[in-house]
Amino acid sequence: MRKFYLLILLICSNLIYSQRINPEDITNLCSNENMPGETPSNSNYTDLRTSCGPFNPLSSSLVLYYVEIESGSTFTFRISPNAAVDYDFASWKNPNLDNLGPADRGSQNDGVNAGQYDIGLSMTETMLCEIPGATIAAGTTATVPGFVRYYDVQPGDGILIAVNRWSDTDAGFTISFDGDANAILNCDFTEKTYEQCDINYDGKEIFDLNKIKRDINNTDQSFIIDFFQTEAEAKNPNATATLPSPYTVNIEESPKKIYARFKRSNGNYLKSLLINLVINETPKKPIEPLKYELCYEEIKNNKKAATFDLTKFEDELNKNNIGTIEFSYLEPDTDTLKLISTPQAYNSISQTITIRMTINEKCPVDIPLQLIVNEIDLKTTSFTYSEFCATETETGLRYDLTQTIQSLIGNKDLTKYNVEFFRSTLDAVNGTNSIDDPANYLVAYHEEQYLSVKITDQNTCSLLSEIRLHAIPRFKIDDQLNTECEPYKLPELPEGYTYYLEANGQGKTLEANTPESTFYGPKTIYIHAMKPYDAPELNNCSFEDSFTITTEGCFIPKGISPNGDQINDAWDLTPYGVINLKIYNRYGIEVYKKTGGYTNEWQGQSNGSKKLPSGTYWYYFEGLTGVYTGWIELIY
Repeated sequence: MRKFYLLILLICSNLIYSQRINPEDITNLCSNENMPGETPSNSNYTDLRTSCGPFNPLSSSLVLYYVEIESGSTFTFRISPNAAVDYDFASWKNPNLDNLGPADRGSQNDGVNAGQYDIGLSMTETMLCEIPGATIAAGTTATVPGFVRYYDVQPGDGILIAVNRWSDTDAGFTISFDGDANAILNCDFTEKTYEQCDINYDGKEIFDLNKIKRDINNTDQSFIIDFFQTEAEAKNPNATATLPSPYTVNIEESPKKIYARFKRSNGNYLKSLLINLVINETPKKPIEPLKYELCYEEIKNNKKAATFDLTKFEDELNKNNIGTIEFSYLEPDTDTLKLISTPQAYNSISQTITIRMTINEKCPVDIPLQLIVNEIDLKTTSFTYSEFCATETETGLRYDLTQTIQSLIGNKDLTKYNVEFFRSTLDAVNGTNSIDDPANYLVAYHEEQYLSVKITDQNTCSLLSEIRLHAIPRFKIDDQLNTECEPYKLPELPEGYTYYLEANGQGKTLEANTPESTFYGPKTIYIHAMKPYDAPELNNCSFEDSFTITTEGCFIPKGISPNGDQINDAWDLTPYGVINLKIYNRYGIEVYKKTGGYTNEWQGQSNGSKKLPSGTYWYYFEGLTGVYTGWIELIY
């Protein structure tokens, strides 16, 4: 019966002495390191009691702390005064702040009597509470005075700690959570931030509040969590205007503040938590794929390589974004990506690398950048530009160098190349002192020049070719007049020149130092010249000149004496260029005929090769200078 009355007395004291705690008077702690405690000062709380001291409340000079368990199964703490000051404590596991009854742990011992002032929870103690004024002598203290049993906890449990001071003086204290217990404290007491990227670029994003609820709940998901527009609503246990999930936030509202209300499974209000919903700008991708082409500079591992400035696209990529983009550059490395440390001077073969863009180091967007190492699709060439393609002037030959361009670029599309002419290779390499008017380039007679040609394509790839110019004067022969009936012999011609009997390189060709190269006039000889060199399509240019041979002082022999003495044995008409010859006897009968050219074949024979009798014969022949007739005497 006595135990029954004591139980009734305890229940009644709990009802009588319970007190509501204002959450704003509580300091939330989450560090597992030492924290400097606040100096307890006079408060409005006068009825906070331990389970073993229901009639001896803590003094009103106290401070309240709250910790929440994130993980682990055991929890301890230690309060260490900075001097010999007597502190007491009380603690509640998962307290009801609206109706806070006696603490389930506490110590109100006499620190002076105990000889030590540290108090708290210990992994080695079994006592739950030290009564007010407990002393070692009375055997009312724990094994270590000031310390009582640890808490068995689970994630989501909350511990309220009240520290009060009995001494008149104060020196402050340190509260720590680094004992042998394994509990880790939750630091998400005041606010949490959730961010999403505006990946659709539509200025709004949808937040899954149910997902956030699971994230901020304890491991057992035992808290009842609702979201509200205002903090006041979240702190009202009876508020019902909860926010729906999914929840849409416009970028103009970002960061959007909403509030989470936590209740325990029994419906008791626990706390409120500020939730910041942030929409981050997402870097915009370029419309067209990025491509970066350079001309190869070196051979790297048997592949052509060049040095790229990967940052060249940054200004363009920044244009359509509000925030400033941070750029990083990544290269493929087996199955991953590796940061490029020197993006402004990146030596690479043809490959695709990744540009990673972020704004405020958030919302990464990866875009591929294709690196292409080019070489110009032409081959270096060297050829001679024929002097016959140039125009004669008094001082030299004038070349139109632009006529060589198609040969230089292999008859490809000229719009894809830039062609420049230079007098030296050094000028071509440096791009200096180009020939201003290549269509009218004068080279003095007998001068030989080698010009460098720089050809650059649309990718700025270039090569050098060479053109040889040799301004050799045209070979010409003046008209020839021979007044002594001597034949004219054609002289040797320079390389590329040929004699013709007809204009425009037509008809029979003639060679010097042959029987056919000796002429009596009148005769017109044509000199035709062409030098294809090593570029026959380009050098399809020719030169032609002519001269006339005139022979005077020649006469037609009046007779022959074919007696074998080698004197006047044949009738020589060579200077006349006889085409057709006919000889008749005095009766008008044809006795000899020669067609297709005659020189000195008649020696008194008939058409049948019989010897004609001596006598007077009449002749008729057609020569280069006209038709001739007359009499000739045949004497043996």
